[in-house]
Amino acid sequence: MNRFFSLALALLLLLGTIRGGATSISKFVSTNHIEPFGYAFWQSLVAALVLTLTGLRQTGSLPSIRLQDAKFYLMCGLVGTALPNAVFFESVRHIAAGAMAVLLTFVPIFIYLLVVLIRQEKVDLLRLGGILLGFVGAVMIALQRVDGTLTLDGHVLFAMLCPLGYAIMGVYVGRFPLRGVHPFHLAAGTHLVAVAFLLPVSLSSGQFHPLWHDFGPPEAMMIVHGVMAGISYSLFFRIMELAGAVFYSMSHYVIALTGVAWGWLIFGETHGTVFWLAVVLILLGFSLVNQRQEKSRARLA
Repeated sequence: MNRFFSLALALLLLLGTIRGGATSISKFVSTNHIEPFGYAFWQSLVAALVLTLTGLRQTGSLPSIRLQDAKFYLMCGLVGTALPNAVFFESVRHIAAGAMAVLLTFVPIFIYLLVVLIRQEKVDLLRLGGILLGFVGAVMIALQRVDGTLTLDGHVLFAMLCPLGYAIMGVYVGRFPLRGVHPFHLAAGTHLVAVAFLLPVSLSSGQFHPLWHDFGPPEAMMIVHGVMAGISYSLFFRIMELAGAVFYSMSHYVIALTGVAWGWLIFGETHGTVFWLAVVLILLGFSLVNQRQEKSRARLA
């Protein structure tokens, strides 16, 4: 048991470090004249290839998208992948990479809000308190600029659409799961649908970025980011198998902290007292929401 826990913990730290570092990669790429839809296209294409090959190795078969499953893949590929990723890449141009990593901890908070709105769960005062703490923290970050002045930053508010999109996908998958399909095929199919959407959108909007023209560090980092996305999915499934969803949710702490650390190491990002107080409030809010969720699952078990 200790061996499995140690492995799960090591994978969790690795996953959090990779995803935290991805925010800094995104900032580097996005601030080097690569538009969000073009970036999202290449990231999803590379991730789809990685996941397809991994799924082929695991199952001996390729992913197939049946017509009756089109709604599932459209929801996951568009609402849960293509659009929030594009929002992410646009937002990280304007706000600190560390701040973007912290905002990703809102995924489980938004999930709880959504399941309450659709009456899948009852209102819980402790979890609502956690949501309130997270909201206050987000407002503090929105009012916090790098120079420490209190000025409303609309880019932070726009960035919140990213974790909201991920949360919508999470709730949808939980409520309408696609059974009998291997997880790697699900993930690969999701990214393939995202690619099918992003290619015409990036071309028609003039945001398509041809890798073969003047290939340099930003283009290389786009490919690296796609590989990282594929690896992250693989780590996610392995952690779920070893330790379950509640343990996996702790990765949001690692993402937030390593995201801030990567931003400091790569871009020299520094943050004032208001930012760090906001981080504490958001992580505490996430903890309250997730702790109650853990107890709820324990009762159901």
